[in-house]
Parts: sequence; C-alpha cells; structure tokens
Amino acid sequence: MNSTETTTPSLDIIDDLDWWGLKYTVVKLALELDIFTTIATGHCLLEEIAAATCTSKRGVRILLDALCPPGLLRKSQGVYSLTPTAEAFLVRGKPTYCADLYLTLWRDRDRLMEAVKTGTATLDLPDPAAEDLWTGNTASDLLTWPQRAKTARERWTQVGITAGTRQGLRVLDVACGSGVGSFVLAQADPTTHVTALDLPKVLAIAAQVAETMGIREQVTFLPGNLLEVEFPAEQFDIVLFGAILYYFSPDNVTAVFRKAHHALKSGGLVVIRSITADEERCQDEMASLLALELLHDAPNGEVYTCSEYKTFLDASGFTDVTQHSNYLISGKKCANA
Repeated sequence: MNSTETTTPSLDIIDDLDWWGLKYTVVKLALELDIFTTIATGHCLLEEIAAATCTSKRGVRILLDALCPPGLLRKSQGVYSLTPTAEAFLVRGKPTYCADLYLTLWRDRDRLMEAVKTGTATLDLPDPAAEDLWTGNTASDLLTWPQRAKTARERWTQVGITAGTRQGLRVLDVACGSGVGSFVLAQADPTTHVTALDLPKVLAIAAQVAETMGIREQVTFLPGNLLEVEFPAEQFDIVLFGAILYYFSPDNVTAVFRKAHHALKSGGLVVIRSITADEERCQDEMASLLALELLHDAPNGEVYTCSEYKTFLDASGFTDVTQHSNYLISGKKCANA
C-alpha cells in the first residue's frame, strides 16, 4: 500500500492536489498578465494595475490578494508592493529574472494529454534554440549561489572529495549551468582548475558567478553543446554531470560517457549529480513528476535508474560505479585504462 493511503477512503489527497493546482494557476496567471513587472514600474494601486493589465478591478483585486499569502506580494492600506523574491526573480529586465522557463513549461502542460496519447514531446528544451530559456533559469544563481554551494560541498564530501584529500584537481563540468557545483572545489583549493562547458549565454552567467565566488582565474569556459563538442583528451581528474543527462536517449548518454572516459586521466572519476528514479519508477515523487515533465519537453527524455546508469557507465569503460545517494552516482576510469 502506498504510504499516503489510509485504510479508510479519504478525499484529503485529492483536495490537497486541488489546492496546490490552484496555487500554481494563480502564479501562472500573474506571470501571463505581467503583474510583477507592472507593480515594479510604479503601478501600485488597484486602479492603476487594472488599467495597465487590461483587467477588471474586481478580478485583479482577487488575484493580487491571492498572491500575498505565498509571499510574492504585500498589501498595506490598498497599496501593493513586491516581496524580495518577486522583485528578484519575476520582474522582467532584472538580471536574475527567471520566470520565462517556468511559464513556458506551465503553458505547455496544457498539451500534456497530447504527449501522453502520442508519446511525443511538444517542446524540445535540449535543443540549443532554447538557450535563452536556460540562460534565464541559470541567472537566478547570481543570487542563490551560496545555498547551492552549501549543497554542492556536501555532495563532494559524499564522493570523498575535499580540500584536504584532493588538491590540484582538473575538473570538467559538463552542462555546467551557473557552475556552482564545480566552482566550490576551486574555491576550496587555489590549485584546482575548472573547465566549464555549456551554451555561450549560459557561460556568461557562470562567468559572473565565478567572479563573485572569487575564482574567475581558475576557470576556463568552453562553449558548445555536450553532444557535439569534443572533450579534451586525458586532461581531467573529474568529469561532472549535473541535471542534464535525463534529457537524452540511452545511446546519447552512453556516447557522452565515452567522451568523459576519454577526457579523464587514468584513475579519474565521473560524477553524476542528478535526480535518479527508483527501480520501480514509482516510489520517488520528484523523479516520477520529472519523468512526466520530460515526456512533453524532451523528445528523448527519461529519468534513469541507478542500474541503468551503471549499464551506461559499464559500456563506456567505467568501474566501481557507486550510488552515494538518490541523486549522486560516481564511477572510475581504471588506472590502467
């Protein structure tokens, strides 16, 4: 029996889902109306917001009030203002604006029935043409990198990589995003060097994060698509993959692992920091929902299990494949390879 079930039938699960769905609808509608940018430009009274967004005063008032409990708006004596979260991430033109990817995904979920019936994605987020969406999503790390850095350090400790145990590392961070996952290693050791690979506009964000973290001189930026760019041969101690592999087919994942194997020095380590499905694909809620998301936004997407990653890594020449947690796997290149 699922842990959320009880011996007596209850509508609580369905009611909770209904409320969560309504919360999502409220934010989606606010983004479509550009409510946050409207308020940021000085329209703070109900009449002003209604006129600027071409909505009724009653309708937009109810919407605005619903945005206050989640922490996106404040209201005092009829005057609306943005919270720090909305100000940072939901106002167009801000360097950390990141709402476009969410809005694209949310709108496309209206076509999820089509994806379920046909098994065909209605978006193609892995396509380089989606670069602007990924750039916007990455930009949030200009503010949130300290929290991400804390998590990254904990994960490297799980793998056995700390400043005290490994120095002078050469790291290839594939589809690096903001780069925080590898930059923490450079921050801990001035002799460590990172090669960050991603699309050009994403790397521009990573460069700003590296500057903020004080390790810009320890990073080389390699623009390109991970399926197409050649990895430098036998130069790295670690090849890191973040939340990217589940966008690609098994054949493509295996091919990328082979390139990683070729890029590693003898005895080098490949690290996969990614959501991983349980073997039945139904116990981990995040993995199950991500699989449904990939169904409509990645033509070859799949949330892989640990055993599947082990198969891909074995086929690529890696040994000692280890699952450190639900979202962390590593493998080694044989010392004599």
